[in-house]
Amino acid sequence: MKVLLTGATGYIGSAVSEHLAAAGHRVVALIRGAEPRPGRGWHAQVVGDTADPASLAGAVTPEIDAVIHLAPPSGDVDVDTAVVDALATPLRGTGRPFVYTSGVWVLGATGEAQEVGEETPTDPIDIVGYRPRIEERVLAEVAEGVRAVVVRPGIVYGRGGGIPALLVDRARRQGVPEYYGDEDVRWPTVHVDDLAELFVAAVERAEAGTVWHGVGESAVAVRDLARAAGRAAGVLAAPQVVTVEQAAEVFGPLFADALALDQSVSGAAARAVLGWQPSGPGAVAELAWGSYRPVEVFGAPDGTDAEAEVTAIRRLVAEVEHAQQNELVDRFLSVFRREDPVWTTGHGKRLSGFEEIAAFTRKVLPGAMTESTAVYDVERVLFLRPDVAAVNVRQQPVRQDGTRITDRPEGRPFYILVKEDGTWRVGAAQNTVVAG
Repeated sequence: MKVLLTGATGYIGSAVSEHLAAAGHRVVALIRGAEPRPGRGWHAQVVGDTADPASLAGAVTPEIDAVIHLAPPSGDVDVDTAVVDALATPLRGTGRPFVYTSGVWVLGATGEAQEVGEETPTDPIDIVGYRPRIEERVLAEVAEGVRAVVVRPGIVYGRGGGIPALLVDRARRQGVPEYYGDEDVRWPTVHVDDLAELFVAAVERAEAGTVWHGVGESAVAVRDLARAAGRAAGVLAAPQVVTVEQAAEVFGPLFADALALDQSVSGAAARAVLGWQPSGPGAVAELAWGSYRPVEVFGAPDGTDAEAEVTAIRRLVAEVEHAQQNELVDRFLSVFRREDPVWTTGHGKRLSGFEEIAAFTRKVLPGAMTESTAVYDVERVLFLRPDVAAVNVRQQPVRQDGTRITDRPEGRPFYILVKEDGTWRVGAAQNTVVAG
């Protein structure tokens, strides 16, 4: 299909553009300026501004097979209604799809209800107060022969962006992770690439008049997100709760209320009906070990997806951390290759071969993390070959609650990883304590 996409240059729109193209669709991007935007992978671009509905006249030509409206709302109900009119009217009587982007904030606080579905009545918070009316306006186009669909994303994360990036920035600026409202606040979340796949599914096969929740995880504790954001910012401290009143002084009252909104929202319907299969890392994992913490990469091999390889390497190091923190002997041993691995521990003990490493681990790991443990963060990756990488890791001692133990030295593990049968494993490891 040739798909007209508003908001194509934005955080979500960029991902949707990529996934539409990967699915074989041709993206026609609606942009405000006429200058070319090379490297975007768009089929074409047209000039228009969703803040000026009159500028959209002629944007939806007979060659346009579908419209996805991703551009953010203007804040003016009349303007946003006029935008829907301008984009949907040319589709009337054709059965072509019009996919509108709303959000789960229209549901308001879900209270004791768990994983509420699309049938739940809206109760919007003030920042999205009129958006249910826009949803209704979109769905009314079904009677006019338009395959009108509404997608409500949760809190979008991934690719280092979205609202979670604000948590990282605040932790870095304040020197302590923070979250808002009270300790029980939960956010429904969705990885930006998973959400992009939902938009592809919606434009391809969602039935007219349907509403879909774009939610990968139904209720993530924001306290856990804040801790992970602190990790991404290099701040290992206990998260602190910020009252809505205090947050309003920084963000304004409307957005502060949104940050403090407690919700549990289900995305099961899209999985069951549209075959949507969110597969991205969870929000906490993505914040702690993913795109929100940059890694220096050197020698990325030509013809490989270096980003995917670095992600896989970070997952391996995260597995080392998880296995150590939870004293999981077999999972810790699974990170090593079986053929002649070597390991020098932080205490200088040299271990050669898998059996010697296994015997040592089974002896010392159980009970070792009773009082304290450590976190591991990949800082540099040097690809020596496409299947061999040298990895610098920062190891920081922490208490069981995740706060930094300031009177203990850091470590600088150095790993030589080998990719075997598509999986990275440790071939050699040197754990070095930093003396200071």
